[in-house]
Amino acid sequence: MIRLLIVDDEPIIADGLFETLLHLTHLELDLYKAYSGMDALRQLKNNRFDIVLSDIRMPGMNGLELLRHIRSAWADCRVVFLTGFNDFDYVYEAIQNQGVHYLLKTEGYPKVISVVESVIDDIRTSRQWSELVSGVNERMEAANQVLQKEYLLHLLNGASTADREEQFEQLKLPLDPTLSILLMVGRITTVRSDGPTYTERTRADYSIQLIVEHHLSSAMRMKCAIDDRGRLVCFLQPLASSIEPDTLEQAFANVLTFATGMLDVIQQSIQLSVQVPISFAISNRHTSWEESGRTFARLQYALDYQSSIDSETIVTVGESDEDDKHGTDDEEIRLLLNKIGMMDALLDDGRADDLLPLLGQAKTLLSRLTSGDTGVGMELHYRIAVSLLSYINRSGIASRHEDEIDLSKLLRADHPDSLPFAIDYAIGLIPLLLELRQSERNRKATKVIDRIKDYIADNLAGDVSLTRLADIVYFNSAYLSRLFKKTTGMTIIDYIHEIRMKEALSLLENSDMKIQDISEAVGFTSATNFTRFFRKYTRSTPNEYRELIRVKKSKLD
Repeated sequence: MIRLLIVDDEPIIADGLFETLLHLTHLELDLYKAYSGMDALRQLKNNRFDIVLSDIRMPGMNGLELLRHIRSAWADCRVVFLTGFNDFDYVYEAIQNQGVHYLLKTEGYPKVISVVESVIDDIRTSRQWSELVSGVNERMEAANQVLQKEYLLHLLNGASTADREEQFEQLKLPLDPTLSILLMVGRITTVRSDGPTYTERTRADYSIQLIVEHHLSSAMRMKCAIDDRGRLVCFLQPLASSIEPDTLEQAFANVLTFATGMLDVIQQSIQLSVQVPISFAISNRHTSWEESGRTFARLQYALDYQSSIDSETIVTVGESDEDDKHGTDDEEIRLLLNKIGMMDALLDDGRADDLLPLLGQAKTLLSRLTSGDTGVGMELHYRIAVSLLSYINRSGIASRHEDEIDLSKLLRADHPDSLPFAIDYAIGLIPLLLELRQSERNRKATKVIDRIKDYIADNLAGDVSLTRLADIVYFNSAYLSRLFKKTTGMTIIDYIHEIRMKEALSLLENSDMKIQDISEAVGFTSATNFTRFFRKYTRSTPNEYRELIRVKKSKLD
């Protein structure tokens, strides 16, 4: 919607322009009017306007004074001045300002419409943000460190690697997307009982990252990222730009030897510089990007296990290690736990196709667990259950659909055998939840639209501007406009025209009210404007239509 304010101290001109533009439904205008510069200023303080169509010479505050206020409050607002033949000095000053247009009052409505259409085209073109978009590359460069981190962590959480080479090139990652990687994870241990502040922790995180990169980057290609749990994840590769297949193993062995040899030095540097203890786990073999999430889960488990022994450890994790007698299933579950962290976002986006395979993996794993693995199985189960419960609460669907959602089936996990059945229930529940969420959205949207329609019907002669309607339901006016069209298939302006027309026809057919009174009853400021509107829709004047109805009724009698 384009919000336009008409300003003229002559009501007949302001009203005429208002009614003329009101009927140009293809422009999707949200129209307002003011009969003085001060009245316009009051409206400008409360609303953003895209266009102000104003008389340039008015008593009190003239158009140029109003322009200065507009530039101060809404710099992007376009201004169109209506001028007379003797207003040259005003016009000369006005056109020195960017985004200001002018036209003569004597040029008539067609010229006004043409200028308004031209200004609207200019506004819509500018909203394509061509200048801003052209600067995205510079902004991307400035934000590249963050984007690199997010993408690498995304890969660890099971994101598709299909476009990896393209992504690496776009993000300028200093790693080879076609080469496997050696993973290393650092876990920072907080020793203060009250914990560090956010600023202190952030400074410590990035100081540690810089120290690690300083000590290792001379001997290898690397990129480090800090995840949302404060763990330092390092992706390591041989330094050579090209590696022959027969030297690949030795190249990675050299990386591993150098990295493990430097870790105690790195720990000492971090302790001296940042005063925090840190533990490291590094894989003893390189892994493909596709399998990096599994290796990451294994390193996490190793750090979790070792932290119960010491706050500063260095552990090398092999492919076949079975720490604490936990095997492949445990690793699979920990890998899956990382992916389950994305459940909230997947649910909110309604991506059942991505969710259901995750839960299928969870069911398969849980069905293989023995009694000794109940703890990690229950962790996986309750992670899933809590995500679903949170989604149910956020969606506001629990109270309205108690009969369809049995939370006891979702939350019960008192025995290993019950875990797969609980996940089974979750798998069946997700399509229902997404359907109920959409149904709830539709219900709420319909409720809002019905309230708007009721208000319009009860206030046709009053203020039915988009701003007023938005205030009633506490929505942004632009959003309400989109929601109304999406829900009803028509714009709010078209709907108001339709209701005004139906009410006008009813009053003409079933009452003896004067045309002037009918025009006021359906929201027009003058009978002339009402007649123009009526003729556009019926090809007859109100009096002609009333006479036609009387003739038809007399024939029936």
